[in-house]
Amino acid sequence: MKKDRGPEVKGPAQGRSSQAVSRRKFLKVTMAGVAVTGAGALGSCMTGQPVARGAGTTPKSMARYQNSPNKGRRCGGCTHFLEPNACEIVAGEISPNGWCRFHEPRPA
Repeated sequence: MKKDRGPEVKGPAQGRSSQAVSRRKFLKVTMAGVAVTGAGALGSCMTGQPVARGAGTTPKSMARYQNSPNKGRRCGGCTHFLEPNACEIVAGEISPNGWCRFHEPRPA
């Protein structure tokens, strides 16, 4: 005797299309996509100029950054300046002869 078990449900192996993707092919395609994306992101970070670690994130406009000293105060003499051309506070390339509102003279 057969019991009535309701409508027939197909399992995961049944009803597959003939174009099933193998695990190996899926991983190859996925890894290729990751590599291309990573290379593109890395390329956009390259400016040609070395920037010190710990460089800041505040936009130059908010810091009122200028490429020239202000009353003798300059980035090269500031506690936040990172050799060769970065700042702990201000984002981007910084000139040692520049100035911004976050200037703090180095202790003598």
